[in-house]
Amino acid sequence: MPPQSLPRRPRRPFRRAVLVPCLLGLFGVLALLGPLAVLPVAGARAAAAPHGEVTLPVQRYSTPLTAVASASWRLSAGDRLALHTPASRFAVGSWGAGRPTNIGTTLLLACTDPEGRRVLTAHDGANLTPREPDRLPAIRALLVARGKGEYRCTLGASAYSTAHAKGMTVRLTGRRTVIGTRVGRASATWTRPAARGDLLLRPGRTAEPMNGLAAAAGPGAGRRAVTVAVDAEITTCNADGAYRVCRPRDPRPDGSAVTSWVEVRRLDAAGGVVGAPVTSRVERRRVSAAQHHAMLHHTLRVPVPARAERLDVRLKVRVDAGDDMVFHAGYGYARTVVLQPPAAPSRLAPGSPRRVPAAASGR
Repeated sequence: MPPQSLPRRPRRPFRRAVLVPCLLGLFGVLALLGPLAVLPVAGARAAAAPHGEVTLPVQRYSTPLTAVASASWRLSAGDRLALHTPASRFAVGSWGAGRPTNIGTTLLLACTDPEGRRVLTAHDGANLTPREPDRLPAIRALLVARGKGEYRCTLGASAYSTAHAKGMTVRLTGRRTVIGTRVGRASATWTRPAARGDLLLRPGRTAEPMNGLAAAAGPGAGRRAVTVAVDAEITTCNADGAYRVCRPRDPRPDGSAVTSWVEVRRLDAAGGVVGAPVTSRVERRRVSAAQHHAMLHHTLRVPVPARAERLDVRLKVRVDAGDDMVFHAGYGYARTVVLQPPAAPSRLAPGSPRRVPAAASGR
């Protein structure tokens, strides 16, 4: 199912974006993405990495999306690619005939297998507001080949608002491509399944909404450090009953203060803890009522002692003050990726890199 056919998102109070702000500085994004580069994929360059600007007209819904980059790789069953998008920037282009308001922005990575079936969806979204008129999106994910053949990934973008007006636009600038990096076959990924539903985050409580276990090292790989990356969206409860979990709220919401971090425990064969837990940097932020969404991004390197067999990865999220928040499930809203280095360097057959022309300024 191509990005253009994704289901429309319903209108929400505060002219919601589908997802999350990651208002990071340029160096922050580069630092965030850098640890994924375990081993470049030889002969399988992603897209042509065009620079330039795509102008997105502001529409009423988050779909349809405009394709801004595409890449493909020929893989064998069990191959794993760490995917990430280079630094790019959403910024308000023009308020047009409308007044300054909140504009949702979406960046969506969608990958299909040789039979055209969707095998990966990863989403980054957030509101632009009059006070926060630009943001730097980032997508990181793990593509696992189910069989031999060509795997294709398309990067799409959109801008939308229930208060859209003629001439309102958003600009997407930077390197438009998807970068693939070969990683070990013991690399793993998981999300919060849609079946578990959205989780309500209440002030003063620490939640663990997306825990999981992964192998500490692949067969024959020896004991090495692994990279753990976690990306997840949380949203303020701006309306009673929103997302089916929000409760009555303050009639004058001012957003929320939230703290998050990742803790990794290394376990031996019997499940005992090996050494002290490894903890990421603690991130604290305030999510305004206008922003509505926030993206949690965490990356850490975890040394693997000889006795460690498994990794227990736990995302910790605490709302410190303000409105309740929601941790989203399904649709690629949240992802944990545990990257193992490959056992030995190897080459992948070249794919069919393709460049998708920039969208026109109006449609």
